[in-house]
Amino acid sequence: MVLIGRDFPISTAYEAQYYPVVIFANDQYYVFWEDYRLYYSDKSIYAARVTTDGTVIDPDGKLILSDRTVIADIAFDGVNFLVAIQDSC
Repeated sequence: MVLIGRDFPISTAYEAQYYPVVIFANDQYYVFWEDYRLYYSDKSIYAARVTTDGTVIDPDGKLILSDRTVIADIAFDGVNFLVAIQDSC
């Protein structure tokens, strides 16, 4: 399935965002990424929901975790999300 035929921003927050991971569940896309907008935490994990027509429900995302972590993978069991992370040690 093609989401839409053009690129579009999920987050336009200041500082850098890296390594997006996308999963499709509940008829929408969930995008998770590493984010550097919080100076006090080095990097954080943010997430946003995106509809199949490209509407970003959570512009600039929602903070999921602020603890110098790296996203490893994401899974969905039909009810719950599991976000596997690797910490910075």
